[in-house]
Amino acid sequence: MTKHIDLPLSEVKCSYINTFLTGDHILDVGAGKGHYCHWLSSRNKELRLYAIDLQQRPGLPKEVTFFTYNLEQPIPLADETFHTVFAFDIIEHITNEQTFLHELFRLCKKGGVLIGSVPHDKDLFLPAYNLTFYHRSDLTHKRYYTAESLREALSSVGFINIKINEEGGVSPQVFAEFFPKQLH
Repeated sequence: MTKHIDLPLSEVKCSYINTFLTGDHILDVGAGKGHYCHWLSSRNKELRLYAIDLQQRPGLPKEVTFFTYNLEQPIPLADETFHTVFAFDIIEHITNEQTFLHELFRLCKKGGVLIGSVPHDKDLFLPAYNLTFYHRSDLTHKRYYTAESLREALSSVGFINIKINEEGGVSPQVFAEFFPKQLH
């Protein structure tokens, strides 16, 4: 069982959704509390929104169809069902990366898009302290990515026209791990 930390909406992720969202059948894989489904349903009631996670959490809008599945197993949904698939901060938690990515590819309609994110280890803060994301305490991560390794993993299952941008820096959680509050 993986630990998933729910964070508020990311402006970066929202901007990618605004730019690359296609079609009206949208699947959020590893949806957590469904923050992006909430956001999308409030903006466009015509979208057909679906979410998958290990357990359903209260508060999803009625416009979202929720599936409870173990993402370490094949996802029992029909091939080429979704125009857009979200995979935000979930791929690095899955043991069998290739099987999971193949499932995401299988679920995308021809011409569909995958919009996702993974943590990356290139940022300006950590190297100054001789640290990388490998020093993080999140033991649920099965692997770490560079732009090249992510591109290779995605293309190996059939994704094409892959656009990878290294965004953001160290999250406040990581910053706090390196600079714990002093106990008095």
